[in-house]
Amino acid sequence: MEVWPALDLLEGQVVRLTGGDYQQKHVYSSDPLDLLFERFHGWPPRIHLVDLSGARTGTFSQLELARRLAQAGVVVEAGGGFRDLGTIAKALDAGVQRVVLGTRLVEDDSFRRQAIRIFGADAVVAGLDVRAGRLRIRAWKEEGTEALGFWDELRQEGWKRAEVTDVGRDGRLSGVDSDFWKPWAGRGDVGAGGGIRSLDDLCHLQAWGFGRAVVGKAWLENRIPIAAIEEGVC
Repeated sequence: MEVWPALDLLEGQVVRLTGGDYQQKHVYSSDPLDLLFERFHGWPPRIHLVDLSGARTGTFSQLELARRLAQAGVVVEAGGGFRDLGTIAKALDAGVQRVVLGTRLVEDDSFRRQAIRIFGADAVVAGLDVRAGRLRIRAWKEEGTEALGFWDELRQEGWKRAEVTDVGRDGRLSGVDSDFWKPWAGRGDVGAGGGIRSLDDLCHLQAWGFGRAVVGKAWLENRIPIAAIEEGVC
């Protein structure tokens, strides 16, 4: 199981939201680089970087941070506010390995087809935030289409990687829900996130067929050992 620590940024601070609610946030640090270097005694092997401000405004604003992490040898997957092809290109040029697309991916068929054609399936990732079986878009404020069916459509168009979040459990440390996750197993390269609280949760996900997971509050609150992020688990 490959573990990706999430670094969620809101107005430059490292935060975690509860259930995708911007009014329910906990601040962990005002300096993301210091936080990472202190916790990992260096740099993490990989990071799932989310610009929560960008998700709300529609403009990714953490390009310089992403560049610095990439220059340090960190594999960076970045999301939040990628609503045009030019911003995607800038992030990839800055060293980001993969860009996660959400709102516009759902809303604009032409955009998503251009993105996969221009950048390829190794560089762009579907970010699917799901509550009660349906996608949540525009910083989780609005409901979109049925999630599993949409991902099946994307796979037919050539998309091969998705980051799926169980929004209802995200930030709650409430554990992973087999009823939510088992239908996603076997549907391509799907990373799981939302509610993960322990190594046992990660091993459950692996047993259900997932090889990758994104953890947020659990690593920030030392429930997931740094060694598990660096070396893998299960």
